[in-house]
Amino acid sequence: MGLMSYIFKGSSQFAVIYRLTFLSLLIIVSNGHSAPLEVGDRIALVIGNAAYKAAPLANTRSDANGVADLLKNAGFTVDLQLDASQEQFRLAATKFGERVKDPKVKIGVFYYAGHGVQLNSRNYLIPVNANIKTVDDVARQTVDVTELLRYMEQIKDKSLIVILDACRDDPFAGAYRVGSKGLSPYNAPVGTLLAYATGPGQVASDGDGKNGLYTKYLLRELAVPGESLLDGFMRVRVGVMTESRGRQIPWELSSLIDRSLYLFPGNRKKLDIAEQVQRDDRESTAWAGVRSSATPASVDEVANFLRAYPNGISAEQAQYLLNRLWKQERDKEAGTAVALVESNRLAEEKARVAKATAEAAEAKQVAALQEQAKRAEVARIESERLDAEKRQAILAAAQKADEARLADQRAIEAQLLAQAQAAKAEAARQEANKVESLREAARQIEERRIAAARVAEQEATAARLALERAQASQREAERAESARLAAAQKAAADEQAAKVEIARLDAAKVHAETNRAAAIAEQKALMASESTQIPLHVAATPYFQGLDEYLRNYQVGDKYEFQIIDGLTRAKKQRDVQVTLVDINRDRVEFNNGDQVSDLMGNNTRNERGSFDSVRQFYPANLFIGKEWRTHFKQSRPNGVVYTFRYDLKVVGKERVTVPAGTFDTYKIEARGFNMELGASLLRNIWVAPGISADIAHETHVRLRSGHIDQYERQELVRYSTAQRELVVR
Repeated sequence: MGLMSYIFKGSSQFAVIYRLTFLSLLIIVSNGHSAPLEVGDRIALVIGNAAYKAAPLANTRSDANGVADLLKNAGFTVDLQLDASQEQFRLAATKFGERVKDPKVKIGVFYYAGHGVQLNSRNYLIPVNANIKTVDDVARQTVDVTELLRYMEQIKDKSLIVILDACRDDPFAGAYRVGSKGLSPYNAPVGTLLAYATGPGQVASDGDGKNGLYTKYLLRELAVPGESLLDGFMRVRVGVMTESRGRQIPWELSSLIDRSLYLFPGNRKKLDIAEQVQRDDRESTAWAGVRSSATPASVDEVANFLRAYPNGISAEQAQYLLNRLWKQERDKEAGTAVALVESNRLAEEKARVAKATAEAAEAKQVAALQEQAKRAEVARIESERLDAEKRQAILAAAQKADEARLADQRAIEAQLLAQAQAAKAEAARQEANKVESLREAARQIEERRIAAARVAEQEATAARLALERAQASQREAERAESARLAAAQKAAADEQAAKVEIARLDAAKVHAETNRAAAIAEQKALMASESTQIPLHVAATPYFQGLDEYLRNYQVGDKYEFQIIDGLTRAKKQRDVQVTLVDINRDRVEFNNGDQVSDLMGNNTRNERGSFDSVRQFYPANLFIGKEWRTHFKQSRPNGVVYTFRYDLKVVGKERVTVPAGTFDTYKIEARGFNMELGASLLRNIWVAPGISADIAHETHVRLRSGHIDQYERQELVRYSTAQRELVVR
């Protein structure tokens, strides 16, 4: 569930009509009161909307009831509205505004749990009867937080707390899509604290129990007696961040005049300076214990420290370290997801290769079967040819045998005829010649018979050889047929095996696809969870001047050149600084071989005047106008003197600054403090630009108790260069 936005440029005419309608409603309701309202010095409006037709919510009614009970126990007069329609919502808001103007009222709390949406950098809270399908419906059917805040700006000398637990996903269940998730941040009017369940443009969790994740910690931490609201909200943030493992980070923008504001004051004693110093010393010792343990600090250790010292002098360092630790966890999770995706990709590739191999084997088997069939066909044709030749040879042999028999008969007939003729011829011859002639004739007949028999025998031999060749061809054809049948059977078996392998590969592919889809879903979830972090940059809007995480990225070899201008004489001197060591594990950066030392955020632990007992926290974890923090440290000078310094710091604005290194869009940090031993007042103005790991400009004013100006100078960045080689980690 979540709070989303839509980029739309509405007509100015419509905006005017809407404001007139809103103001008219205020006048009508105001005139409707026949008698002054009786209120105490603490009032609250609590709204919990759950019964949305399209996208109902599970915990918001319980959240609102819990907050209402908490505020009643703290002495607030509470107007509780559950499942408010637009008319009920606006009437309750107007009544609340009228009550806040009562001189007796000192604190007002507005709490909302339900759906919301951002549009054109404005936040709209959604009544349960809203039916939003177009962009125009958003302004017509919702309640504009901007108008509420403008109405509250009329109130002076009061504290107003606005808590919005409205960053749930898809408020319209798909009936209408907006462009961005979450709420748009606003600059808090003077005397106001704006608290969001999660960071700008992000989505909050509903939680698994009775209450949403954010409100669960609100009810727990704000009920602690003697806990200031600012400390309570910091503990809420730590609790939500810890349970969500850094995926949901609540957010506050404060312009409270009274920073020591309590729901349950308890018996809290106001500390004098000496007691504050002792408290800060205890915190420094505790933080040093977290940072100097034998093993790197864990998320839980840093979170527990922040719970113990929610707005202490080391809170920014703890928040910075906590962000780093969560980033390492997310990177590890992302690496695991990427490895799983790669493993599934390799499995899918292996399955694809196996399938291609199976397909190639199947194609080879089909080709072999085709070749076997072709050879069988050739053998069949050859067998048929040999059969034909065999039949022709048999016929030819039979024909020649008949011809030989006929030749024998003709020879016999010729012999008989010759004998008859010889008898007739020899009848007239002499008896001696008759016998010789008959012998000669018989010899010749015998020779012819022998020749005819030889020819017949040769032809019979040829016929027999032809018959044998035909029989051999027939046997070869039978063997080819047997081979063809065996090959066909083997091909059928191979085909079945190939089908089984293909089915297995298809199943493996489906399994791989399932794993790949799961891995992609997990990776998307990780990416989505990653996107729930406070962005490195939140752009400025008409109601907010922007936010940047301030990260310095030091590398060994980075060089910075500064000019230092004396504020009285205008004399200039040059100062060159080079990064000579970066130790991530020890959170240590050395410049000029140790002449100057800082943490990874750029906060000094040593400079040319001496070493600090704890970090000089001049830079916060993130930058936005109104950001406030403090620092307390001792510095040991070379002469053995120890000075104690205390600073209150605040991001007071954004300025475009021109120095010799160029023109930069900067955040201006104002640090006001004092040297307790000298009684000196300290004022520093520091201009920093996101992405630049050095101050753009830094002014220092030190005035002694006597009024004498001890230091008055301005440092400006002249040029800088970043090393190109790898970061050195020790």
